[in-house]
Amino acid sequence: MNPLFVAKPSASSIATALKLWPELSGKRIRPLLISAFGDIYVEASTGEVLVADPLELCCEQVASSVRELEALFADTEWAQEQLLTELVLLAQERGKFRPEAQVFAIAPHPIWSGTIRVESLVPMDLEVWHDICAQIRAQTRSSPTAGC
Repeated sequence: MNPLFVAKPSASSIATALKLWPELSGKRIRPLLISAFGDIYVEASTGEVLVADPLELCCEQVASSVRELEALFADTEWAQEQLLTELVLLAQERGKFRPEAQVFAIAPHPIWSGTIRVESLVPMDLEVWHDICAQIRAQTRSSPTAGC
């Protein structure tokens, strides 16, 4: 996969970020892929693939198996939507980059701004971005319009 669209944080950074998702607590999981925006795709010991999504503030099943996830990513339209490829390409065009070990955070978070703009992209460590999103998630959980 194109390195523009995926991040390669350290194993400890991934583990720290994953601990912030109660839906994954007690599950045996294997990280598969980290998107440029910090989505963490994991395979559970039962075979299903889940994604911890800091933009949507939810953790949910996206595929019943790694094979199904691979088929989804083979669908260009689905992959572009999930990886926000147009936004990443626009960021690159405008000179916004992130180190491969970091992800793009969005400030302010889209839950408040309602949009994701190139000007809002901030390179950030994965675990910091997930910690911020976990705090936002905790604040918005009491809202009737919260999350997935």
